Amino acid sequence: MPAADGPAARGAVLDRRRLLGALAATGAAAWPGGPDARPAAPSLAALAAAKGIVFGMALTRDQARDAPPLAAIALAQSAMLVPGNELKWVRAEPGLGRFALDDADALVDLADANGLSTRGHTLVWHEALPAWMETGLSRAEMSTALSRHIGTLCRRYAGRMHSWDVVNEAIEPSGAEAGGLRRTPFLAALGEDYIARAFALAAEADPDAILTLNEYDLERDTDWQARRRAATLDLLNRLVRQRVPIRALGIQGHLDPAKGPFNPEVFRSFIRAVASLGLSVFITELDITDRTFPADVAARDRAAAEETRAYLAAALAEPSVRLVVTWGISDANSWVDGNPGTRRTDGLASRPHLYDAAFRPKPLRGAVAEAFRSAPTRGLAR
Repeated sequence: MPAADGPAARGAVLDRRRLLGALAATGAAAWPGGPDARPAAPSLAALAAAKGIVFGMALTRDQARDAPPLAAIALAQSAMLVPGNELKWVRAEPGLGRFALDDADALVDLADANGLSTRGHTLVWHEALPAWMETGLSRAEMSTALSRHIGTLCRRYAGRMHSWDVVNEAIEPSGAEAGGLRRTPFLAALGEDYIARAFALAAEADPDAILTLNEYDLERDTDWQARRRAATLDLLNRLVRQRVPIRALGIQGHLDPAKGPFNPEVFRSFIRAVASLGLSVFITELDITDRTFPADVAARDRAAAEETRAYLAAALAEPSVRLVVTWGISDANSWVDGNPGTRRTDGLASRPHLYDAAFRPKPLRGAVAEAFRSAPTRGLAR
């Protein structure tokens, strides 16, 4: 259900005119050549929509409040906002049965007020769990927890979410678990059925949303990622045969050339196999790890743009790919430098996003724009 205080009471925190004013006030720092040199229309959202694709950006409430240009860019360039942290379990239900959704409400209200859609990330994930979830819940306790958590979130935002990442990162084909599933508190308590149950609960509470399984490391031409693709397809086949209300696979798209070569045909073949099950494909968390690229900024940005252009050219050649979301906006705010497995070893700041730390568009933005311009047209985006 909508929050009791509603958008009017929170509007002062995330006001569109204030956000856009903040971007304009950055002047030359935001746009090379000054405010009159800002990129002309069309926006990335418009370029994507012309080809039947939805384009979105992840944003947190802290970013919108503390760095208004981030939110301003998102409002100007995207058709969808994705709360980056606010709907993860540890933030949404920090105490047993105690929900804290003001921050999520603010972002959903911001999207609604500006004609943007919203995507819910994420209902079930083995990370970002509150401490009470790590204590080894019994089968009955976990079943109750899933019902309460998914039901509460999906009912609250019913009709306002384009889609939900219902289960995030369920695959880990290490041989430890049957079916290539990751060992998680959910699997330990409920077995593989937790996945189907989560989708059923979400469908019951928010029947119009597109329900998605979200996974990573599916694009590289390596034995390990081939095993991940096979395990993902096996799980999707089981869910479809069971008539689980899944409608899409999310491919995160955290691009990292250090993980192996990219073969467009291997990736496209996988997407076609997913589509053959009657599912759409979403690119849900696009960014790039530049740890293997040169220190020189210009050379590094060119390499990142080329890598991303090749990836999107392959993905968007497939008509089942209906959505692209970037996992962040500006290099000023990124998870990449906070992760020892993705940060650069030379001490330089990473440059994983479409806009630099001064909110200027980078070659990476140009690569995304060109990918949308070159993509074949599909049916009306949803």
